[in-house]
Amino acid sequence: MVITMDSIDSVKTIDPTFWKSNRLASFDNWPFQSDCTCTPERMAAAGFVLIGDKDEPDLVGCFICGKQLDEWDSNDNPWSEHVKHVPSCAYVELGKQNELDCTVAELFTLLKTFVKKYLRRKLKLAIHEYKKEVSKLTGQRPHNNQKKIRKSRQISTSRSAT
Repeated sequence: MVITMDSIDSVKTIDPTFWKSNRLASFDNWPFQSDCTCTPERMAAAGFVLIGDKDEPDLVGCFICGKQLDEWDSNDNPWSEHVKHVPSCAYVELGKQNELDCTVAELFTLLKTFVKKYLRRKLKLAIHEYKKEVSKLTGQRPHNNQKKIRKSRQISTSRSAT
């Protein structure tokens, strides 16, 4: 396989959170900006993206395993917390907090895991939508057809009895 700049650029279009710089950009409203252990830089390096809102300003999620963590203290170590909560996360197992330190093979392995997660999520959503649609359609089944079927059975049964 030949790796070109076009193939590398196409990886960027998958999801911006795959790249540390984009994860870091999500921490604009992070409550711990400096003079602490869980700075935006360290949160992004640990694989986290800020997903919280004004009600949960410190809710983060891993871009690979999806683990969500909140209630951070200023002295919490993001990498240690990630390792403690999800040691089997592919990003944690890789042990590199910057994609620039990864080999091409490591990046593609991580990308494969990322894409699998994305496709699983899309499949679950599609199944959910399918089940909703089936439920809606079966719930709207006309009862008139059932009555006609019953009447025709009664007629044929009564005729055969005579």
